[in-house]
Amino acid sequence: MRWPCLRSFLIPALMVVSTTLQAATVLSSHQGATDPTTEGWAKSASGATTIVTSDYTDTADSNRESWRIYDPGATSGGTGLYYQTTLTAPKVTDILSTGWEYIATIKVPTLDPNENTAWTTGSNTWVGFLAANDGSGNRRAWALMFGRNATGGTIVSVFGGTNKTLAPGYHDYSMVYDPTTKLTTVSIDGTVWLTDYAGSNQGATSGSSLLYWGDNNAQSATQTARAAYYESVEFIQYSAVPEPGRMLLLSSALVVWALRRRRG
Repeated sequence: MRWPCLRSFLIPALMVVSTTLQAATVLSSHQGATDPTTEGWAKSASGATTIVTSDYTDTADSNRESWRIYDPGATSGGTGLYYQTTLTAPKVTDILSTGWEYIATIKVPTLDPNENTAWTTGSNTWVGFLAANDGSGNRRAWALMFGRNATGGTIVSVFGGTNKTLAPGYHDYSMVYDPTTKLTTVSIDGTVWLTDYAGSNQGATSGSSLLYWGDNNAQSATQTARAAYYESVEFIQYSAVPEPGRMLLLSSALVVWALRRRRG
């Protein structure tokens, strides 16, 4: 009974994908339970607390496979582990001139490791793009940060901006950068949340340009133990600027296709 409905959706959706993806290049990606260091990501760790990473099969959620990052917490801040791809200055200029999209599917688990324990979004679970020069001489970061409320709901915020509370479980996130307006559209589970996210200005140009995700290391206070499951991460550069409607349609089509593939 489900297959005819699935076909009726996928055929037009895949037609959109086939025409639009001609203008897109995946620069970095992570999928499922694969060790990110085998996918081209470099691992960066800091602090005295040992953060554990491993492939993970989520038996509580249809055996979905992901890469688990578990931070046992610390009595002081400064610990972290994340995966990164370093970008050259010319590449960043190119990316910002044509447009980009950052897609991720992440679960902030309810029972692993602490039941009914809240975490703030600051400096815990991140997915971000840091440009040493945003084209106007400033270092700028576009990032999503994740936490959890005391009843297990996922909290997501944009770095330097607002937040939103979601139901527990896996969610699909997307940031799409428009090189004309220099603003980013943020979508959750295929629905637009923000259309005017400008990223966070970090001051004068300095440091490296990075794509990164994981447990960030800037917390300055005691942290509880926490974990996150990264089912997929993907950064796409557009070689031509798609129409905004087509970009959103592409994102929605990919999200629904992926969900049908995993759960069908």
